Amino acid sequence: MKQTCFEEMVDVGPDRRRRATLAGAVLAMLPGAGWAQGDSLPEPFPKKVVTFVMPGPAGGGPDLVARKLGDLLGAQWKQPVIVDNKPGATGVIGAESVARGEASGHRLLFAFTALVQAPAVFAKVPYDLERDFAPVMQVANAPVVLAVRADSPIRSVADFVAAAKNPDKPMSYGSFGTGSSYHIYGEALKRAQKLQMLHVPYKGEALALQDLLGGAIDATFVSVGTAGPQIRAGKIRPLAIVAPTRSTVLPDVPTFREAGVAGLDAVGWFGVLAPAGTPPAVVQKIAQDLRAAVLDKSASARLQELGFEPVSESDPVRFKAFVQAEAIRWKKLIADAGVKPE
Repeated sequence: MKQTCFEEMVDVGPDRRRRATLAGAVLAMLPGAGWAQGDSLPEPFPKKVVTFVMPGPAGGGPDLVARKLGDLLGAQWKQPVIVDNKPGATGVIGAESVARGEASGHRLLFAFTALVQAPAVFAKVPYDLERDFAPVMQVANAPVVLAVRADSPIRSVADFVAAAKNPDKPMSYGSFGTGSSYHIYGEALKRAQKLQMLHVPYKGEALALQDLLGGAIDATFVSVGTAGPQIRAGKIRPLAIVAPTRSTVLPDVPTFREAGVAGLDAVGWFGVLAPAGTPPAVVQKIAQDLRAAVLDKSASARLQELGFEPVSESDPVRFKAFVQAEAIRWKKLIADAGVKPE
């Protein structure tokens, strides 16, 4: 069995080893404890380019946020921080590339909610949430709207439900992949209202939005951040927002509950994870500097401009507990919605 850091420092007997291991476990549970207790970095970090792996295409809201935070971190670290887009398979491709990568902190996953959803949808995914990742921190919450084109006769959720009752013409809707939040929202709406809806998966929400604008699909779920420019340009119409309360960015858009549909209020999120085995002091260093970047006025303004809600009260311990709770929550939501691999 691999020795703990306490065992590597001194040669201790079985009883003292157990006590030391327990003490280490307790300390590790404290937010920021590893950093606060004076743990030193194994070597200067970062010592080379740092990569955010984005499990979606360029141009979406999370991608823009990752690039903004990367610029701030790069200036602080005196090393470039780049974004590597790896879309597809509901985020699985990007997640696997980090889980199997070098555990030094130089390759990080800028993850979506899909990270915890895929294991509940697919019979097998090439990563294990508990075994393969070291959570760093949550960055933001990402409210989502159901939108149609501005020239659509559908002007409300009630109109959408009425139109989707027609068995001869299913209402097509886009998502950023099978098993994604948007797919789950769509199937939950379909089941709750007994609608005729056709799911059309894409490799990213920006691609679904593009097809909505082009008339290839009738509607799509899309983050407030990605939808914002098209809403302001008068090209798409948001019908309702998936959130417990209205968005400060789109205060005139009702929640689904306000529109008469209960159960669609599980907000999406995104955050940063490192590969398992990354030195704890490195994880703490990244979390500390990433939190400072999120709190930066320009970053906070950019997040809010894109329709996201910054989350600064997060750290490796809190984010790990959050990811575990979200995995349980979405597993139930997915089962209730009847989402299956396509």
